[in-house]
Order: sequence, then structure tokens, then C-alpha cells
Amino acid sequence: QLSVDQTSAEQARSPKEQEWAGPEALCPGWLEDEAPDGEVPEDSGDPDCATHAYELLQSALRQEGLPHTLDRSAEPRTGFGPLDMTVCILGSSTAFLPVLLEGGTRCPGAMVLCLSPAWASRVPSESSPGAWSLLLSRGVSFEAGGRSTLETFVPPRRANYVTGTFAAGGPEGGWVGELARDLDCPTGGSVPLACRLEDPLVTRWVLAAHAGLPVPPTLAFVLGLRGDLPAELVAPGVRLVRLEDPQGQE
Repeated sequence: QLSVDQTSAEQARSPKEQEWAGPEALCPGWLEDEAPDGEVPEDSGDPDCATHAYELLQSALRQEGLPHTLDRSAEPRTGFGPLDMTVCILGSSTAFLPVLLEGGTRCPGAMVLCLSPAWASRVPSESSPGAWSLLLSRGVSFEAGGRSTLETFVPPRRANYVTGTFAAGGPEGGWVGELARDLDCPTGGSVPLACRLEDPLVTRWVLAAHAGLPVPPTLAFVLGLRGDLPAELVAPGVRLVRLEDPQGQE
């Protein structure tokens, strides 16, 4: 016969045993083929660009309590045709992680993150003369449950929709804008558009003069002429003062 003390001792668990075993206990095998500690695979293409972006992605996944990205780049995926949906996100995942996760849930495998210009190429479009098609040879695809996989595509996978970090002056702005320029598929922005949207003067002038919307009282001092503004800016609530170029003046 067991005493109460013996029963309590058997039921008590050590602090180590009380720790949650993690998702591996609920779904065995999800850690297989995982890059250790979110490390970037050696053949990631562009070490300077891809390494930093990959580390940011792994950090963001850890903060959300999601598994690290699986590395299956050694087993190229085939069979993608022009009718297969491919939504490509160019640049860092920081701003687009919620979109990638939701897209992975609704359309598993269709959301592909491109972290380096070495992972994509532009070829002349077969359907739109003068335009370009974006082909992905490598990318991080997202599935349901926040799972992500680093994959290579043979032949390259054609993008049907493209967006990304078009912020002017950003670390990815240059190559992202170049890859997304003049494509034959819909895009979610461009570097020139990002420049205009990030300029408070241009934004308020467009809203006040063209949309007739009220804007905060704005007094702007501009040096010289600007090609993105009219010579005579007239807009309710916006006043523009042009300054002379001080060069050569005492």
C-alpha cells in the first residue's frame, strides 16, 4: 500500500520535466532538416544581403513563437507553370511578416519571400512586349501554421504578383526597385511612388489640390525648383516659399 507521501513524490515533477517540450512534442518531425539556430545555408547566394535578411527573418519567427525555416534547397522543386500562383515579396520580411503568415495559411506555398537579388532574374516578357517577367530561382515559401521553407526552383518560378520594401534610401530599396521595374504582372508599389508618398509636402499638395481634402496648415521652404512640384503651387492650407540658391553669396 502506498502512503500519501509516496504518491505525492511520484506525482511531483522536476523543474526540468515541467518545462514545456515545445512543438516537437505535439508534432514530431517538424524540426527535421532545420538550419541549426536559424543559420543561413552556405549556398545562400549573396552572403552580404541574404545573410542579414535571413537572420532578421529567423529572429522575427522566434519572437512569434514559430519554428525556424527549414532548409530544403538541396532538393529543387519542379513542376511550377505560368498558371501556378506565386506572390513574391522582395526584400526584408520585417514589414511583411503578417502578410506572409496569413498568405501561407490561405494559399499554402504561394507566398515566396526573396531575400537577395541573386535569387531572382528578369527576362523579356513573352506576353507583354517591352515588359519583363520576374523568375525566382530561390525563395522562402510559407505554409499553414507559420512554417517556412527555403527552396530552390528548377526551372525558375514565375511571379504573378510582386511587392516589397520600396522605401527610398533603404538597404534593399535599390535592388528591389530594379527587380520590380516594368514587370508584366501587377506590383504593389515602386520606388518613385514610395518617394512621393513619403514626402509630406507632395502628399499634402495632392490631397488638398486634387482630392479637395483638408490638410494641416503647411508652410514649406524649398531650395530652388523641384520637378515633382508645379512652378506655382496653389492648394488650400499649403504655402510654398522658394529660397534662392545661396551658393556664391556672401
